[in-house]
Amino acid sequence: MKKLILALLSVACVSTAYSLDFSLEKMKASSFDVKAAAVPVPAAPVKEDAQVPQDLVYKFNQAKNDLWRLESDTTWLRSDIDRLENTARRIVQTNSADAFFQHDLQRMASDISRYNNDAGRVRDQVKNLLQLAQKSQDLNRIARDIDMDARTLLNRAQFDIENSAQRLEWAVRGAKSELVGYNAQWQAMDISRYSRDFTWKARDLSFDAQSLVNQTRP
Repeated sequence: MKKLILALLSVACVSTAYSLDFSLEKMKASSFDVKAAAVPVPAAPVKEDAQVPQDLVYKFNQAKNDLWRLESDTTWLRSDIDRLENTARRIVQTNSADAFFQHDLQRMASDISRYNNDAGRVRDQVKNLLQLAQKSQDLNRIARDIDMDARTLLNRAQFDIENSAQRLEWAVRGAKSELVGYNAQWQAMDISRYSRDFTWKARDLSFDAQSLVNQTRP
């Protein structure tokens, strides 16, 4: 009887040990079978503009500032020319001389000649920038400012200054030389000619400014 009980106990112990060993093996196998967690892929870096040399940014800003100064200086030019035209017509109507009129014409011719030279210089600046331009947001922003001022200058030159200068020339031609001065007609012709040259340079400048915007657009 005792032998039978001992035999049953030994069988139970072996079964329990085997069951425990099987559970441990199963746990080990399942732990190694865990799938690796997905690692997030970093986003591709945003493509930035190539580094623009500071001296190039300076040249763009210099052209912009010079054009802005020219555009500001010519704001009241049409009014000044119209005032000379009114003076010439008053001289004709009253048949009275004006000792300062010829001097005023000479000064106006000198002013427009200077603006004409300034327009040519800024035009050359912008034309040179076309050879150096890079695609950049900063340069494109400056180029758009240049383009806007160039358009304003062209409209003023073509529709305001040139037309006023032509009317002034006609008014002076209709006056007696002894009343307006013997050089007045030549000076009025110079004003008209300088204004036409100014329009041509402003037109070239505006065209190059538009090209500059296109070349710098990222």
